[in-house]
This record gives sequence, C-alpha cells and structure tokens, in this order.
Amino acid sequence: MTVNPYDTLKNLLGRNSERIKGILIIVVAADHNDWFRQLVPNLFDPLTFHVLGFFLLAFTFGTKEWSLSYISNRIARYMIPYWWALSATTLAFFLMYRSHASASDSLLAWGLAMLIGNAPFTKSASGLLMLWFLPTLFGLTCLLAMFDSLRSDRIKLVGLGIALVAHLTTPLVPRSILLWLPFGFAIAINIFFLGLVWRELLNRRLPRLWGPIVTSIFILSYGVLVSGSTHLEIATFELVGINQPGILFLQDISGIMGVLTVVWLASLPKQLQWVEAIGKNSLLVYLMHPVAYVVIGKLIPLVFGNVTSPIMLLVFGCFTTLFAVGSAFALSDLVTRHSQISAWIIPKSLEQWPPARLFPRLGRL
Repeated sequence: MTVNPYDTLKNLLGRNSERIKGILIIVVAADHNDWFRQLVPNLFDPLTFHVLGFFLLAFTFGTKEWSLSYISNRIARYMIPYWWALSATTLAFFLMYRSHASASDSLLAWGLAMLIGNAPFTKSASGLLMLWFLPTLFGLTCLLAMFDSLRSDRIKLVGLGIALVAHLTTPLVPRSILLWLPFGFAIAINIFFLGLVWRELLNRRLPRLWGPIVTSIFILSYGVLVSGSTHLEIATFELVGINQPGILFLQDISGIMGVLTVVWLASLPKQLQWVEAIGKNSLLVYLMHPVAYVVIGKLIPLVFGNVTSPIMLLVFGCFTTLFAVGSAFALSDLVTRHSQISAWIIPKSLEQWPPARLFPRLGRL
C-alpha cells in the first residue's frame, strides 16, 4: 500500500478502519494485563486513547439520523452483546466466587447493570469493570444521532458550545451522581466535544511527516502525565476539568494524538492482515479476552510460581497478551463462521436477531 502523505484523515480511516480497531483492541488487552501493571505500575494510569479511539470512530463516517430504526439497530449491535456477556459473567461470578450473599442480591445487581450499564454496576454484578464500554457506546451514538438530526446550523453551534462547557465542567460533578446516569451518558457528554473536534479534522489534508509529529507529541504529553503519576480512567469518570487546566490539556492532547498515532501506524505499508482480522472481530475479542486472562492467570502461578523478575514480567506480559487476544480471536472466528450463533449474539440489526422474528413489528422498527 502506498501512503500519500497529503491524504486526508477520513480517507486513511476509511481504508484502514479494521487495522485501527485491531491495534486499539491489542492496546486494550495490554491495559488489562496484570503482568505489565506489575512491571511498570504507573505506565497505564493516564491511558485513554485506546478507548477514545473507538468512540471517535463513531464520529467518523457519515451522519446519524435519530429514528426508531437507527436506535433499534444500535440496541442490536451494542446492547444485545452486552446483555449476553453481562448475564454469562454474572452467573459465573456468583457460582465461582459467591460474589453476593444470596442469589437474589446477585440478581438485583444484574438488573441494575442491565438497565444502567456503567462501570460500578457491571463490576458489582459480574466482577468485570470493562463491560461498561458497550452501553456507553450506545449512549454516545444516540447522543450523536440527536445532534446530527438538528437542522439549524445555529442550533448546532449552540450544541457545540454546550459540549465544550460539558467537557470542561462535568468532571467537577461528583462521580457518585454522574455514574447513575444510564448508558454512560455522563461520559458521552464529556467526550462529545472531542468527537466534534475530530470531525473538523477529518477532511483536512495531512502534512508531510504528520505521523512522526503526532507520535512525538503523544509520547511527550503522555510521558509528562506518567511522570506526574496522573491517574485517568474514562470508565469510572476519573477525568479532569477546568479546575486543572494543565492536566486537562495534556489529557486531551495525549488522547487525540494517541489515536492519530494509531491511525498512522495502521496506514504504514506493511502486511498486517492478522491485525486487520482481529479488528474485524474486535467486538467479540473485547468481550472474550478476559476469560483467557482468567484461565492463564490460574495456570502460570501453578507452573512458574510467583513471577517477580522484570524480565520475566515483560516476557509473561507479552505472552499472555498475545494468548488472550489470539484465543479470543479464535473463539470469535468460530462464532462468526456460524451465522445462526452470531445472529443471536452479535446481530447487525434488530431485524436479524432471531427473537425479533417472533414479533415482526419489533424487527421492523
């Protein structure tokens, strides 16, 4: 593949979206790796670009129009896989670890996580914080559809101003309040301004050496955050606002430059078919890779004991990340090859979901 240094960001995203998702999901898996966290405890603390990248992709292609059909298909693509994953892990969490005093308590936690979908609720029900992402992506795409349905440019400009104010001020509101808003709505309104900025960048021609430039800015800004022991977490809304302008600037710059660095890496003329394949199945890889970590996390101490050497932590960190992503990809590939199974778990539309066929009006929303 020949890369045109003066290409637009949107063209690069269109050609390499699966590679980009593949790289992002590998970074997500590395972020969830306990061996890496033991090796360099603060390295992942300010990490946001891996999640932000998936959110920004929602702002990339076309406009979203608010309609029952659009919302029902977002439910099918995001919420149905989430409900399956939440239900399976909640059951396993209760049976294996007796996570709650009684089955009714576990059922209540599951119900709250089903309806609200934010990180504290998914953690309480299933033991997995990471399940928050899909409900938040659903909430974000719904918010984006409402914005794109506005017909007046003047009203959209007002919306841009509101998004900026929300980005600056929502971190000042207690998280205990914000995380009760369902489907990650607090997170969606916080990052919405960054998504609108991203849209403005899409059709701009990229200058020569843009890749090394954005990568250098990312490394510098992220390095400053790490050296300051800054902890950022989108999932639990541990973000900064206007009360810490310097860190807010670094938070936003490192996030956007990190995503641009991934776009650049994905556009390099290298044979990365395996990364592209992972990207095509990124949803299932995301949902399945924690299972691989649980399995290998039980096996390694039995065989190798307590690993503390930096070299061994690095080796096991790399190996277990590749194992988690690889095994999750293999399982996801089996699922996607069976159309009936994939239609149940990851339908592309509500009409494709088998239960909706029992209620034709529901499928035609």
